[in-house]
Amino acid sequence: MGGKNMICISAKKSMTHAVRAKRVLAAAGIPCEIVNLDGNVTKKGCAFGVSFPCGMTEKVQSILHRYDLDYGEIIGK
Repeated sequence: MGGKNMICISAKKSMTHAVRAKRVLAAAGIPCEIVNLDGNVTKKGCAFGVSFPCGMTEKVQSILHRYDLDYGEIIGK
């Protein structure tokens, strides 16, 4: 898994999902930003993602799963 200071990205299938993910992660105190992705970078062709510190990957995955926003892969872990 990526180091504490590294940035990971949770790929999302739409801008709407990226905005929802950013909202729930920010509410949980996780620093995050919406980013554009090259569709060739992900297995499912996702074009958007939410960046966050890699050291928080497990917490991010748990939160996104709870809100049914865990579609896509984590890049950089």
